[in-house]
Amino acid sequence: MKISQKNFLTAWENKKLVYGVMKKLHIYKNHSNYEDLFQEGICLYAQMLEEHPDLSREEVDKLSFRKILWNITDQLRKIQRTDDHRCNVLGCVNMAEAIHWDDLILIKDEVNKMSEIEQVIFFEHLLSEQSFSSLVIKYGINRKQLQRLKHKLLIKLQCTLKE
Repeated sequence: MKISQKNFLTAWENKKLVYGVMKKLHIYKNHSNYEDLFQEGICLYAQMLEEHPDLSREEVDKLSFRKILWNITDQLRKIQRTDDHRCNVLGCVNMAEAIHWDDLILIKDEVNKMSEIEQVIFFEHLLSEQSFSSLVIKYGINRKQLQRLKHKLLIKLQCTLKE
């Protein structure tokens, strides 16, 4: 959607609205994505001004506040998911460095005892990092069932390695 210069300048002049959203979400200037989220808020505010020229400024501000709030919340969730995934991958790398050869033999024996679907989760999801969505489509298994099996599998492997 194209935003007129007038609406963008209006949004920029009233950046207190976006600052208010950021404050409500407890996002401060020391947050690593502060500037990106702020710019996103300004653009959304300008877009709302563009979409609702017939509404009063007060009504547009209320709608904009809610839209910016939910949009930034979604952005934060995406960032959190990405960070969590990155931590999981780094944890696996660190685990792979610390693993002993004896443990590899134990894991190999445990893999031979796994059911077919547990092997799919182990090889395709944990090692190849395929998403559950792709596994659901590929094998036609319920996502919740996959998550439950993954949890049980990780506990089983953890118990095997502790012994």
